[in-house]
Amino acid sequence: MIEIQKYGEVLQIRMSRVFNGQPLYWVAAYLVDGLLIDSGCQHTAQELVDFLADYHVEQIVNTHYHEDHIAANWLLHQQRQLPMYAHRDSLPLMRQVPTLYPYQEIAWGYPQPVDAQELGPVIKTPHYTFEVLHTPGHCPGHVVLLENEQGWCFSGDLFISERPKVLRPEENVHEIMKSLRYLLSCAPDEFALFTSMGQILPQGRQAVTNLLSYLQSVTQQIINLHHSGHSIDDIRHTVFGRESRMAELTNGQFSVNNLINSALTHCNL
Repeated sequence: MIEIQKYGEVLQIRMSRVFNGQPLYWVAAYLVDGLLIDSGCQHTAQELVDFLADYHVEQIVNTHYHEDHIAANWLLHQQRQLPMYAHRDSLPLMRQVPTLYPYQEIAWGYPQPVDAQELGPVIKTPHYTFEVLHTPGHCPGHVVLLENEQGWCFSGDLFISERPKVLRPEENVHEIMKSLRYLLSCAPDEFALFTSMGQILPQGRQAVTNLLSYLQSVTQQIINLHHSGHSIDDIRHTVFGRESRMAELTNGQFSVNNLINSALTHCNL
């Protein structure tokens, strides 16, 4: 399933596998001035390639290596010889078949390995220049693309929502906060935020600031409770309530406990 939305010169392409007539999980790619930012999952790869047949595409940039962001790369490169770019830390992971949990197989599927090129500090199109910001935390090699003149920020998975309650085990909430601060320091006073979940937020600075403030607050609460001798279960109940249903659906890969553990493991206690 594909849904389209225009925001000025930016074309948003939202994609999802359909299960029992309903979309399972939306992911978004963006096309602007011949630049395709991310390419969705394996289950929608052919549909995206078919859709893009009528569009001018010159190059692909992947915000990171995860299976729901790179899977149409292989087909687009095979059919149109498009160059692909990603951060150097993403490149070796894009060259191999990932190990996936059942929920990932169902929602996104296995991408074909691809041999992308290393991103430089900027990526240029005929009319725009995008600053490449290295923003780890969600995963190694994650980048955000920032077009300062136009006020566009393509955030990948750095921004999911203003008040997330779950993380994956490998995510580092302190690195995420550091990357959010870096983004705010580089971005113009006002910018639109184009997220991988399909949100387009015209007040991007406020949204990013709200996320950073929230993470700072809950992280400090977690650390304070830990210092007071509270268990992980006590901390979860006090700060968040019960565990998210996502934990059960994803074999514990998305959970409140992961957020708590990240806050404690990576801080300087």
